[in-house]
Amino acid sequence: MPIELAERSSPNVDRSMGEGILPETPPFFAAPFRTVVIWSVRRALRRGLRELAQEPRLLNDIGLSREQVLHEAAKPFWRV
Repeated sequence: MPIELAERSSPNVDRSMGEGILPETPPFFAAPFRTVVIWSVRRALRRGLRELAQEPRLLNDIGLSREQVLHEAAKPFWRV
């Protein structure tokens, strides 16, 4: 049965988010997965900040000093 038909024929499918098509992630996996994703994003952003610190023109555009950017980029990924 095509997915479109399954969505239309199933009364408990949330069509807005596509829920009901894929199995739900067990709750005990949700928190650790979310944490790993957040840490990964922070690491990438801080790496980008280190690169940004080399461009004075860009620092002026965002209104931050080189010291502020380097201070934030030096934080470990698990710190806010």
